[in-house]
Amino acid sequence: MLAALAPFAYGQNPAMESDTGLRRFEIGGQVADIRTGCIGQVRSCPLPSFALGPGLALNLNQHFALDANFNVTPKSSNGGSNLDGGHASQFLAGGRAQIRGRRYGFFLKAQSGYFRWSNVITKVTFPTPSTFVFSYGSRTSFASAVGAGFEYSPSGRVHLRAEVSDLIIRYSSTSWTNNLQPTAGLYYGLGKPIDWNPPTYSASMAHPFFDRKNLALMSASILGMTADAVTTQRDANQRGGREANPFARPLVKYGWSGQISAVSLEIAAQIVGMYALHRIGQHWVERMVPACLATTHGIAAYNNASQIR
Repeated sequence: MLAALAPFAYGQNPAMESDTGLRRFEIGGQVADIRTGCIGQVRSCPLPSFALGPGLALNLNQHFALDANFNVTPKSSNGGSNLDGGHASQFLAGGRAQIRGRRYGFFLKAQSGYFRWSNVITKVTFPTPSTFVFSYGSRTSFASAVGAGFEYSPSGRVHLRAEVSDLIIRYSSTSWTNNLQPTAGLYYGLGKPIDWNPPTYSASMAHPFFDRKNLALMSASILGMTADAVTTQRDANQRGGREANPFARPLVKYGWSGQISAVSLEIAAQIVGMYALHRIGQHWVERMVPACLATTHGIAAYNNASQIR
């Protein structure tokens, strides 16, 4: 697993690339899966999922940027209701915080905007007592998204980004949904370069990756994941509970096989992410990853156990 990170590690060598690549502006586009209301359901989903559109970014410095993107589904839904129908589109804008190396980086995003269906039922009229007619129009709802992602820069100006977000759509004061939304984008830098010094890896100045602290924190996070998994499945079997986490929901709905797969993927992502952070010298963030996972899953396990009782 760690060997797979070797190309990224070599990408941190300043002798291989003289241009740090970060420009003030970025323009590009992305593709996304915005299948709202269907993630986690066993039934087939009639709503559109594939979407694409343009994106813009303003890099304030090497760690903070303002992002905006617009996505629309080329395909229309198979039917319409008073909640959804037609083409789905969304506009989101907000901030991005990032830890960068010369070739790769990790980021967190928080955005808000709107989500719109183009053809929903807006009115019902009764021409006669025994007949009715639907009127159709667009429906716009407030939306927000919080997510995390990975960036790889194969050259000075080109940036490839992949992210996973929790898209939250507010239909009314008491009705809202949250759904998993994966996105992949390609961006090109424009304008003057931002002056910054990419971190370089020095084995003599870095702690061993598998030291006592990291092993203890990884063990704590795995124990938290295990407790969360056990209580989640018990809640599902005893109370018919539904996985609240949109990131795990697509797998957890299949029972223990999906639960084990979700935990295994999370453990693998944790190790890869920690090692990449280790290589670019972000050691406090490296240790915060398993600490946050242990805390989050511990709280989730406690809540699950309380629901079962």
